[in-house]
Amino acid sequence: MADISRKATRKETKESSLSRLLTWSLLLVALVPAIPSAAYEDITGFSGGHVTGTLTLKGQPMPPRRFNLVLNPDPYYCGRVSDGKGWRLTPMTHLGPKQTLEGAIVYLQDVKKGKPFSKNSPHRLKVQNCVFVPYIEGIKVGERMHIENWDPVQHQLEVFLTSSEGGIRLFGASLQSHPDNQKSDYLSEGKTGTPLPGPEQVYRMDTPGVLFFRCNYHEYMEGWSVVVPHPYYTRTQETGEFAIEDIPPGSYTLKIWHPQGTVEISVHIQAHDTINLDIQLTPDHTTAQLEEPSNTNPYGIDLVGDAHIVPTVELQQWNSLSPSQP
Repeated sequence: MADISRKATRKETKESSLSRLLTWSLLLVALVPAIPSAAYEDITGFSGGHVTGTLTLKGQPMPPRRFNLVLNPDPYYCGRVSDGKGWRLTPMTHLGPKQTLEGAIVYLQDVKKGKPFSKNSPHRLKVQNCVFVPYIEGIKVGERMHIENWDPVQHQLEVFLTSSEGGIRLFGASLQSHPDNQKSDYLSEGKTGTPLPGPEQVYRMDTPGVLFFRCNYHEYMEGWSVVVPHPYYTRTQETGEFAIEDIPPGSYTLKIWHPQGTVEISVHIQAHDTINLDIQLTPDHTTAQLEEPSNTNPYGIDLVGDAHIVPTVELQQWNSLSPSQP
């Protein structure tokens, strides 16, 4: 009778946790405005201007969310990235020198015409160690995302478009593992697995906007793509620096997007001129909170009868803002 009660508790807790995740996800994407999809015209022979700058975070970063590994599939494999206490944290924001913020997408709004699109290497979304890599990426409308699963476990990818009504599901696909990938090669002492990619899934980014990626099996997995209908976008470096070049003269809205929050700034571009900006982003602490640890955890790892979830890939430490490598 006690076993039945425990199973029921785990099931109810899982359903409750998934409900909270969906609510959080839809709340966050609802706060992000969609990017207009006006047609873009390639032109040449114009004298453009440039925008450069540095992005810093004002105050403390919004904390990650925390998930009990035993309430998700594959707790020991995916727990190779965890806090050493049976919990997995969502991707954390690590600040650079002087609070600089890396990985934000900076782009211009309502650019009707300008320089031609440059040819880039194919975009790849790699799933390894139950993590989406890259976590945040900018991509042009019409480009294809090549998605590969390097884990010895199956993932179920879902892609949502942000909108004022919440998340709109655009795409779903099962990400199968390579048949030669075996979990025992990563979990057994003295063995080291050589990961191989499973069958590739390809998704064409035809809809501009902010896209949210998640795994329907492992709810702590998340990633983001900002899809832009023109080439005037970039990603901030570790130093928080960014540059957008060869912009046709005119007035624009410069937008900065990161899961921590957003910023909008009006800029006026003149030919042969460079605007340099120091921008601060204030975290939106209303969208997520890190659960406080409890001395008596009713949903602890004892539910599976084994507390040996070892972070052999990454020991996640939120307080230090810097992951520790074993």
